Amino acid sequence: MAQTLIIRRQKIELKMITSKAKRMVAFKKLWASAVNEAHELHITTGADVAIVAYSPIGKPYAYDSSNNFGTIERYLNNAKASAVKGGH
Repeated sequence: MAQTLIIRRQKIELKMITSKAKRMVAFKKLWASAVNEAHELHITTGADVAIVAYSPIGKPYAYDSSNNFGTIERYLNNAKASAVKGGH
């Protein structure tokens, strides 16, 4: 009879990385992971997905599943229209 191995994620204390170089390396790794997850969400569900983040040094990073930043543009246009109408 086969045994089932259950692997659980350990809780890790989140805290700011003090080294700027290590912080940037961590950002790039986490950014790549976030983009992969966003791409998977887009492929499996057909949802339009966009992510915007600023690196620790202030450089903007963006991913848009539409490949031409149409999702971000659509969001900005909807946000402006909603603000004009008094919505959220």
